[in-house]
Amino acid sequence: MKVFLATACLGVLSCGAALAQDGVTSWGNSGDWDIMVDPEVGYGCFMQKSFDDGTVVQVGAVPDRQGGFFAALNAAWTEITDGQEGVLTFDFGDAKFAGDALGVIRNGIPGGYAFFDNPKFVDEFGKRNAVKVTGKSGQSIEVNLKGSQKAIAAVRACQDEQPKQEP
Repeated sequence: MKVFLATACLGVLSCGAALAQDGVTSWGNSGDWDIMVDPEVGYGCFMQKSFDDGTVVQVGAVPDRQGGFFAALNAAWTEITDGQEGVLTFDFGDAKFAGDALGVIRNGIPGGYAFFDNPKFVDEFGKRNAVKVTGKSGQSIEVNLKGSQKAIAAVRACQDEQPKQEP
């Protein structure tokens, strides 16, 4: 089964806000995941975790676009350039998702950002133990999703506390 994520970011400015650290505040923790709030995207809450290989993964809400995002950054990914367009695939085993992604550089660290408006993606992210994420170059990372279901519940609780956005 292959389900596509919605079109990713259309420009660097719309993506950069979700990854910007200016103004981002801590809401709390859920296991190894930090729960943060980014007022630049309509007070979107997101979960963030740093892994032993230096990869930082973020998943959360983008209320001003009525969707969510997945981002992964790692200083070793030097081949990624800011604004570079590509495709990410997410393999959860029996469920697969794919979507457009945009290269970003945050605080000198390269990575990829994908916007989505498919709630099934978050459901899979929460109920699985791992996901294999592959970029257009064929390189992939395996993301351990331990504790992600509780972290997603915390992101939703965080989001419920935020100012509501006008459609």
